[in-house]
Amino acid sequence: MKDPEKEVEKVFIGGLHEELVEDKIIDESQLEPDFPALIQKYGGKDVMTCLQCGNCTGVCPISLKIDYKTRNIIKCCQFGLKKYTLGTRWVCATCYRCYEHCPADLNPADIMIALRHIAVREGIIPPFVKTAVTNLVKYGQSVKPDPEIDKIRKELGLNPIHSHDPEYQAIIKEIQVLVHASKYDKLIGIQDEVRV
Repeated sequence: MKDPEKEVEKVFIGGLHEELVEDKIIDESQLEPDFPALIQKYGGKDVMTCLQCGNCTGVCPISLKIDYKTRNIIKCCQFGLKKYTLGTRWVCATCYRCYEHCPADLNPADIMIALRHIAVREGIIPPFVKTAVTNLVKYGQSVKPDPEIDKIRKELGLNPIHSHDPEYQAIIKEIQVLVHASKYDKLIGIQDEVRV
């Protein structure tokens, strides 16, 4: 049986093993003072009120797997390091654990989502996003249909997905209309995949 107190201690000790990823010298030419306001415009309203306590990083399920931590990314945003921040390989599961554990009731996940909005508008689109959206407008799901998936569905007692069925095609058409109406197809460069 697990001792809950030891489990807490284990998590705490894990936080002490943070490594220096990059020793970076920052000069004024790299700062974009309007960057925090841009993040706020796209929904990251708490970017300038983060106190750098690190709770968000401590509870993040991904933070131990990535080089750049939530707290560090937010600090770079506060400095106005736009190019640097959008170039980091940040990943956020949008699980909102950071929000749940923030003692100041701030929402770091919304800041990460705002960074994604800005990155996409700047043409910084990870290939997996383009692939997922292309599959969505083609097949109605973010992954390409596969006979193996149908086999698993059958084992689970579910019907196979028939993307060629008229009812399913109508749903795909609706998805394409929505993607086109929101101009998301143009934003990420998949206009040729959307037939409206």
